[in-house]
Amino acid sequence: MSRVNITLDEHTRAELARRAQAAGEPVAQMAARFVRDGLLSTQAQNGGEPPAGPVEAEPPTATASGGPPAWIEPPEKPGPWRRKLWAEVGALAERYPDLFSKLAEDWWTDRALVEMLGALSAWRSRLDAGELPDPRAEFLFQDRLELLQRRFTQGSDPTAARFDAGSPPSEWLA
Repeated sequence: MSRVNITLDEHTRAELARRAQAAGEPVAQMAARFVRDGLLSTQAQNGGEPPAGPVEAEPPTATASGGPPAWIEPPEKPGPWRRKLWAEVGALAERYPDLFSKLAEDWWTDRALVEMLGALSAWRSRLDAGELPDPRAEFLFQDRLELLQRRFTQGSDPTAARFDAGSPPSEWLA
């Protein structure tokens, strides 16, 4: 293992320190994970091959119809997308029961969480389909599950109702 120095502006440094404190880990450890995760995600986008030149952020891949990525709710006809996401979250809950036992019953009311769970589901599907051949992508996925568990538990009422993978609520499908 070797060390590198990274220069951050004061706002980025403060945000890194805030996140590290919230996660209960050293700032350097969190920074190293962010760098590693960024490199792995870039490599995963390139079919497992490291990029040849400078890395530039690519926009999310749109669906074949030119719409938003699969994890973003389409503006037209959201009902089928919402039913599919509900089923996918249910499948994730079955696969990772310890994590999803902490998911609030009304998770679907938080747009950021909806998109995060949609992205998580899309990522799991790509892993299961063998589209991400680098095994480190699985470790990165599992690492993200740990971070998501913190989100499920921080600031939530421990007595609140938890997600049940039954039928989606009619008010969400409307």
